[in-house]
Amino acid sequence: MCTEHGTLNRRRLLQGFGRAAAVAAFAPAALSTRVAEAHGGLAHDQLVPGSPESVGLCSDRLEDVFARISRRVTDGLFPGAVALVARRGRIVGHRAFGTRVRGQDEPVTLDTLFDLLSITKVLATATSAMILVEDGVLRLNDRVADFLPDFAANGKAGVKVRDMLRYTSGLPLDGHFLDDPDPESIWQRMAETPLEYVPGTQVLYSDLTYRLLGRLIEEATGTDLDTFAKTRIWGPLRMRDTTFNPSPALIPRTAATGYSELRGRVVRGEVQDDQDYALGGIVGCDGVFSTARDIAVFCQMMLNGGRYGGVRILSRQGVAAMVANQTPWVREADTDVSPLANLLFTPKGYGWELATRRFSNGGMRLGKTAYGKAGGTGTFLWIDPRRDMFGVLLTNHGLPTPFDELGWNRMLDAVGSAEFFDGIVNAVMYD
Repeated sequence: MCTEHGTLNRRRLLQGFGRAAAVAAFAPAALSTRVAEAHGGLAHDQLVPGSPESVGLCSDRLEDVFARISRRVTDGLFPGAVALVARRGRIVGHRAFGTRVRGQDEPVTLDTLFDLLSITKVLATATSAMILVEDGVLRLNDRVADFLPDFAANGKAGVKVRDMLRYTSGLPLDGHFLDDPDPESIWQRMAETPLEYVPGTQVLYSDLTYRLLGRLIEEATGTDLDTFAKTRIWGPLRMRDTTFNPSPALIPRTAATGYSELRGRVVRGEVQDDQDYALGGIVGCDGVFSTARDIAVFCQMMLNGGRYGGVRILSRQGVAAMVANQTPWVREADTDVSPLANLLFTPKGYGWELATRRFSNGGMRLGKTAYGKAGGTGTFLWIDPRRDMFGVLLTNHGLPTPFDELGWNRMLDAVGSAEFFDGIVNAVMYD
C-alpha cells in the first residue's frame, strides 16, 4: 500500500531510484540529456513509458482508478473505453476496456479511435487559429465578417476572432438546419444567425461559434480544416491516427457511438452530431477522431510550451494565452452552479475549459491552473501543469439523449470523468 498523499513510500521510492540507476548504466547519453534538461533545457520532450513510482505516483491507487472504469463497463454504463495517464513525460498507465460496438464481441484495443466531438475545438480549431495568429495571417482583433461577409448580418459586423475563440461571440449555443439539404445554404443561415447577447460581455459555450470559426480558418487558408491541421499540427507531431472522416481502412479500429434517427443506423466512423455530418464531417466544433496515444502527444506538446519531438507547433506565449483565463470579468462563483452551467458559462481560455472548484467534468482535485476539454460522446482530457501530468479518458458512451441538463448529468455520472481525474490526482504521492 502507498503512504498518504504528500509523503514518501521509502520502498517504492528506492525501487524507482534503482530502476533509474539501471537505465543510466546502460544509457549514459539519455541520462546526460535529462541532466541538461533539468538545468534549463526542455524537459521530457517526448513521451516514454514509465512506472508510476518513478514519477511520484502510487501504482495501487492508479490500479484502483482503472478498476473503477472497468466496473462501469461491466455494469453496462457504456460499451468501452481507453484511459491514459502520464506524468513528467512518462506514460504510467494506458488501458483498454470493453467493446467497440455495444452488444458485440469486438474488444477495444489501445489503438482504438474514438469520436472526440468537442475536443475538436482544441485539437484542431483553436490551435489552428493560434498558429495563424502567430503566422500573421490572422489577428485576434480581426473582424469575423472580414472573412465571412454573411456574418455581418443582424448587427454582427464588430464581432472579433478573439470573441469566437473564448466563447464570447454573442451567438447562441447552437443552430440546427437539418431541413436544408444544401451545405452552402446552411453555412449562410448559420452566419446570419442573430446575436443572443452583446459580444464580449459573457461566456456562452457555442458549437455554432466554433463551426463558424472553423469556416473562417478555411477561408483564411484556402484549404479545409482537416488538411490544415494535418499539415501544421498532427503531421508534425506524428499523430498519424488523428483525422476528420476516418478512411475505410480505419473503420475497423473505430469505436461506434450511438444510433442516429436521421441516418437510421448506429454511427461508426462518422461524427455523431447530425448537423456536422450534414456539413460533410469536417467542422470546427466536432468531427475529429483520434486515439488516446495521439492525444497524449498533443497534451505533452501543451505541457512543453508548444514543442514536442524537436518540432515547435506554437510559441510558449501562444500556449500560455490559450490556457489563461481570457474572460476575467466572468465570476466563477456565479457560473459554476451545475455540471451543464460549468460547461456553458464559466471562465474560458481560447478553446479550453478551465478548472473550477465545484462542477468541473475534471473533478475537484486538479490544480488551479489546470485546463481541459470534454466531448459530448463521453471523451475527456485534462492537463495539470503544476503537477506536470495529464489524463485522457475516451469512451464510446455517445451523445446524451436528450441532450439537455439531465442528459448531460447522466452522461457524466455514467462515464465517471470526475472520479477518473480525482483518482489520478489522488495517486500523487509527492510533487
